Amino acid sequence: MRTTLLLICLLGHAGVLMAQSNVADAAIDGYVIDATGARIPGATVVVTAPATNQRRETSTDADGHFRFTLLRVGTYALTVSAQGFAEYRQEGITLNVGRSVRVDVTLSLAGVDDGVTVRADASMVQTTPTGSGEVLNERAVRRLPLSSRNVYNLHLIGPGVKGVPSSNAATTVFFTGGLARTTWMVDGIDATSRRFDRQIRLGVVSPEAVEEMQLLSGGQSAEFGRSAGATLNIVTRGGTNDFHGSGMTIYRPNSLAARPPLAATKTEQSWWLAAGNLGGPIVRDRVWFFVNDEYNPYREPQPVTITTANTQALGLTAEDVADSEYGETYHSPSAKVNFQLNPRNSGFVRYGRFSNAQPVGRTGLTIPARTTDYRDRQNTVALQWVSTLTPSLLSESRFSFNTRTETRRPVGSSGPDGAFINIQSVANIGVNPLAFNEGTETSTTASQTLTWTKGRHMVKAGFGYQTTRLAVTNALNRTFTFNGLAAADGRGPVTPLDQYLQTVRGDIDPATGRPYTYSQLTQQLGDSSLARRFHFLTWFAQDELRISPRFTVNVGIRHEALLYPVMDDRAPHLLSRDVQDARTNIAPRVGFSLLPVRSRRTVLRGFYGVFYDTPSLNLLINAGINNGRRVQTYVVQGSDAGAPTFPSLLAGAETSLPAVAPSVTAFSPELRTLYGHNAGIGIEHEFVRNLTVALQYSWWGHRDGLYARDINLGEPVRDLADGRPVFQGASGRPDTRFNAINLLESGAKSNYHGLDVTVRRRSTAGLQLSATWTWSHAVGDGEMQGGALSNPADRRFDRGDLNGDARHTLNLAALYAPQFQTRFLRFFNGWELSSTAFWNSGYPIDPRAGVDLNNDLVLNDRQIGVARNSVVGPRFLQVDVRVIRRVRWLDSHALELFVESDNLLNTVNANCTNACTDAVVNRQDAVDFGRITGARPGRRVQLGVRYSF
Repeated sequence: MRTTLLLICLLGHAGVLMAQSNVADAAIDGYVIDATGARIPGATVVVTAPATNQRRETSTDADGHFRFTLLRVGTYALTVSAQGFAEYRQEGITLNVGRSVRVDVTLSLAGVDDGVTVRADASMVQTTPTGSGEVLNERAVRRLPLSSRNVYNLHLIGPGVKGVPSSNAATTVFFTGGLARTTWMVDGIDATSRRFDRQIRLGVVSPEAVEEMQLLSGGQSAEFGRSAGATLNIVTRGGTNDFHGSGMTIYRPNSLAARPPLAATKTEQSWWLAAGNLGGPIVRDRVWFFVNDEYNPYREPQPVTITTANTQALGLTAEDVADSEYGETYHSPSAKVNFQLNPRNSGFVRYGRFSNAQPVGRTGLTIPARTTDYRDRQNTVALQWVSTLTPSLLSESRFSFNTRTETRRPVGSSGPDGAFINIQSVANIGVNPLAFNEGTETSTTASQTLTWTKGRHMVKAGFGYQTTRLAVTNALNRTFTFNGLAAADGRGPVTPLDQYLQTVRGDIDPATGRPYTYSQLTQQLGDSSLARRFHFLTWFAQDELRISPRFTVNVGIRHEALLYPVMDDRAPHLLSRDVQDARTNIAPRVGFSLLPVRSRRTVLRGFYGVFYDTPSLNLLINAGINNGRRVQTYVVQGSDAGAPTFPSLLAGAETSLPAVAPSVTAFSPELRTLYGHNAGIGIEHEFVRNLTVALQYSWWGHRDGLYARDINLGEPVRDLADGRPVFQGASGRPDTRFNAINLLESGAKSNYHGLDVTVRRRSTAGLQLSATWTWSHAVGDGEMQGGALSNPADRRFDRGDLNGDARHTLNLAALYAPQFQTRFLRFFNGWELSSTAFWNSGYPIDPRAGVDLNNDLVLNDRQIGVARNSVVGPRFLQVDVRVIRRVRWLDSHALELFVESDNLLNTVNANCTNACTDAVVNRQDAVDFGRITGARPGRRVQLGVRYSF
């Protein structure tokens, strides 16, 4: 503790700056000078938000400098006055999330001017942030095409990130030097689910509830952490002193949709959406509210493909084989209350809920009753309280509670002894009452931050604590399999269907003289539930030093600790019992920004930092469940002595049959947290008013990546031509209690180099544009998420392009609303055209051998001489368009009619969220190697109407 306090004190005098000091807010700063360029101390500066009448006041310091921090996102007016000078007022200053807007003011002598009023936004070139990223304003969020209703897709438009848009509410997968290394925030408060192999968002925000979106893809300040990649932040809408609201409905006609790629016919689908919101004052100038709701059902009936003859033979009813009502129903209500209790205390309280219901799964040869009813329920509560303790000391307190529960329950009912029945190539019937799966992740977060302004310094320090409880119940398998019988002892071959029917009837098999039976029973017994709690602690310190009005340097430091629970102190393997805590993760950050010329139209930025990631908590929980003690798996042949008679099952612990030796996960005693070095340098220039071009190079060097190595393979028997050892397989296990012992280790490495060119045009004359082209290359030992090595003897054998490596990427967003003054062209006013486009040169394919060449019992081998991810997959292109016709009346009322389409060009895109390996034929010796087998949706068209006031 003494060391921690000493570090904070030292940093308070070292002269450091955060790259983005405002997590969910914004700032204004600048200098006040006279006509000769002399700085004016003691000038009174007032900033006002017209929408809420919030007002803040300060005075310039000895350098003539002023600063306002923690301002709510929106439009402001700035007023400056000083004795002997005419008053200056600038209106229309737009504050975006995470940005500090620079507004320099020149005062005229009193009597020369009665006062100056300017209506103009601040310059696009700012000295902060020092890192890379993008901000999408409310116009972009509300007007860009978004058929998926997944607002997170729009984060792909900024520099430093790669990926493809999600076609529905599923989490968009981002590549920032590595896959899914992302912190998700809402209103600057952590909303990240760390349960799965990739970090996803907790809580889904409707696009109608979003005010702005912020992407931080590199160079984040010490205030940000817990992921070795990007930070994605969404600022939700709040109320104002005027009542405003809207209602919207969208319909997707199936007749206008293209036939799905790779499909022979177009299935019947239904999709529609209803959304509405309202915001306004509760107490004028003090308390405001905003509520929003969105409801979106989608149905795509799935046919059951069991033949009529087999249906009759099995005695299935018409109801049993009716098309399943597969689909999803999304519902996302939210509410937010902002308050300004007095000039010293402000904040907000927010509640959000997201639910998704899939009443039945996909079918085919599977009857609907056997599938599961999926439910996803997410609830979030967040609170922020900002207090001005003294004129130079601000306090930010944040609290959040996030919970997500996913359940999968059997659709059909059965007795306690029910089981799945698989009749090969005929039908999958039966109901397993233990096919119940549930996972609940509950996170509570609290943080406290202090900001102290003194002269040229702005010191910021804080700490945070999060506790996450993960409770998981996995399904227990009960499956009878009927594969048919080969001819034997004068009896001809028996089809799987006849084998099942004769088993049910109790017929005698003439080849054995015993009743017909199943081919195999797979059954799991035991306790498949586990709940554990994880603790995360952080502190940081940072400071801003204005060396001059044109030059800023920054340094910060962050500490993160992750405390793991004991997974199972009775696990058979010692290394499966617990995980070493991560207590010493120290992350320094440094950066600078420089305006090299007096015109302030060019800014040079550079940064370096260390970022620590968070491992998949589900990986640890599943290791605790499947450790060889809690759950036992039995695989019984129907002909085995002691095998239960169909449809009876094994009788729990009383069974005399041996369980299958389990495969377990063990944790290396030297296990460390994955971290990344991040560095970059860039230049941005404003060529004309409201148009900038930025060029940036960035590097990510990830270290201590996770991988799994089977340490229970025994001695190799020979080597392949490329040096890979060939093992003995299952017969040579040194520890016969287990099959695979997958030791989770750290040490994998990867490097990413990227060059981004970004063009931005601020909304001017109705045109707004943001486009980024990227060249990049990412190489590593593997994906570093705990996957199995293809060569357990040498992880470097897997060195190759990363799954998310796309050499060239171009993402674009554009909006145009004509503002013609010419009489004959005014007809086009009120129309608006917007578009997004996502293109990349192709994700890699990992060519597979299709056989287990090294006999390690993992089917991820490649042919001799073939590197991992050595083939470039198909290119990706998706162009989305929206056309709006807007009619206004009574100043504040508007009606919009719009049509939008995603994948307007109906491009056949492989379903690659990262690598394309699983979306194509990946066996290298196949004649159709590389053929797309899984495709994303084709063109979809939607019609909508929105009324707003």
